[in-house]
Amino acid sequence: MQVNIGEKIRELRKRDGRKQEDLANALGVTAQAVSRWEANGGYPDMNMIPAIANYFHVTIDSLFGYNNDREMRIKEYQVKASQLLMTDQDMSQCISLMREALNEFPGENKLLVLLAAALNKQGWRHKGEDPNPFWDEATTLYEQLLPHEQSSIVPLLSIYSQTGKVEKAVDLASKQPGINHCKEVLLANIADAKEGTRYRAEAVLNLLHELRVALGEAICWNDELKSSREALDILLALRNLLEIIIDDEFTGYHSDLCFIDLECARIAGDLKEYDDVLKYFDKAFDQYIKYKEWHDMLINNTMPKDADFKSALLRNAKLGVIYELDSEFFEYPISDLPKKIKEQILKNQKYKTLFAKQ
Repeated sequence: MQVNIGEKIRELRKRDGRKQEDLANALGVTAQAVSRWEANGGYPDMNMIPAIANYFHVTIDSLFGYNNDREMRIKEYQVKASQLLMTDQDMSQCISLMREALNEFPGENKLLVLLAAALNKQGWRHKGEDPNPFWDEATTLYEQLLPHEQSSIVPLLSIYSQTGKVEKAVDLASKQPGINHCKEVLLANIADAKEGTRYRAEAVLNLLHELRVALGEAICWNDELKSSREALDILLALRNLLEIIIDDEFTGYHSDLCFIDLECARIAGDLKEYDDVLKYFDKAFDQYIKYKEWHDMLINNTMPKDADFKSALLRNAKLGVIYELDSEFFEYPISDLPKKIKEQILKNQKYKTLFAKQ
């Protein structure tokens, strides 16, 4: 690595509005010496480095440019890992990449989070295996990260639940703030005209998404409700609300609509309303295609410049949580359908990309 300490000194001096003479007087050298350093015609004596760092109120590493190099390298790893997490079903490559990164930057939380995410995703591919080494390692990492990375609690609770540690999951979840004290609700109370509008819009977005998740779980695990007309009506009402509020092409919330449509297709099948199964399945597929188009634009940095929310309610909002969609999600809702109806879906050329592996 080339060390251009002179350029860094000039950058910091100009940042602070100081002259070469000011630095020279503080260090007990001539202004000409400082000029030579800045022109890369020489280097300060190593004994002066701490004094120069103190003068500019920076670390020695920062003075040498090490911090910038480190952050750039970590960012490169983050970008590569994020792409693998979003596009690759098998996480072996991502896991290897993150282990390599952590050999280079031991204990770096930004990298540990990505390794844990890759292990968690790989663990789902081995669900039902006991032991599940991927979930075991992910659990250790998430527990280590939790005091520093609050977002670790969501995958950690999921793994606890999937591995039979229900009491541990309940205990940890019970210690968290209630919904009325969550970040989104608290920020929504800020009265500033511009920022307050954005915070309230983001609260609506994120709470709608979490409502979809909570309703889905509540219906799925309720034997009385999960195959009922009531459940179908609830989901359709939620879908209508989402469609009214998030009527935009470039926001990624097609995944929420798709999950609702798939659940409606499943319930319609249980109710033996097979025409509705076909209708909801088709709507889910349309949302899946829109999600994939959005996802590809996001990955390839080809998102249109005007790809923001258009409604007055959400215009200033930034994207919240977007759930990843995969073709595998389309298999469960049709798994128990009569053979004739199931084949009608499987043989439909419109859906061939969904079932190409079958």
